[in-house]
Amino acid sequence: MRTFLASLILLVCLPAAAAGQTDLATIQRAAASWLDQQLAQYQGGSSYTFGKLDNRLRLEPCNAMDVQAAPGYRLAGNSMLRVRCADGATWAVNLPVKISVQATYYVAARPLPSGHVLADGDLIPQQGDLGQLQGSVILDPNDALGRTLSSAVAAGGAVRAEMLRAPMVVQQGQKVRVVMRAGGVEVSNDGFALNNAAEGQNVRVRVGNNTIVQGIARSGGVVEVTD
Repeated sequence: MRTFLASLILLVCLPAAAAGQTDLATIQRAAASWLDQQLAQYQGGSSYTFGKLDNRLRLEPCNAMDVQAAPGYRLAGNSMLRVRCADGATWAVNLPVKISVQATYYVAARPLPSGHVLADGDLIPQQGDLGQLQGSVILDPNDALGRTLSSAVAAGGAVRAEMLRAPMVVQQGQKVRVVMRAGGVEVSNDGFALNNAAEGQNVRVRVGNNTIVQGIARSGGVVEVTD
């Protein structure tokens, strides 16, 4: 009799326990909703397949979830999403996902040497699955034009963000305008750059015969110096 009563109590309590937990399918739906929004930018189409979460997981009830790409992963190929309860509990789980993203990316129209400054005609569009490509391929040619290649690219080779250096806005020996700001007062003077510098990089400038100042290179041959 006691065994029968214990079994009956367990059967009655199981639905209640399940009702007090976050269903794993709910986590997957939240991840799918977030992923659909992220992939909507790709006009070529995308698809994904989730891996399975451990059915033994017992997660406390959650009122709202936050979904992000797990650190070190991108939203292409074999990836991982980090799903965290943002209201109601403190759990977080990793959800594996395989993502196919068909998109237009840009490749070299001809062999391009290291040190080449990319210009119109250097890049041509190509369609492919971003999950099958290494690195950060260029999706917008405006992100590459005017930048310098740090390595050679064969004809048809994908141009990646890590291959590109920002253009030099100040050249060594160039006459620059030094703008000094201190306490709300602005003073400017001419000088000569002592090194090359891209936008936002440090550059040393000789002002007059013996004065050396250091500032931040800006477009138009301007160097900003602040206290």
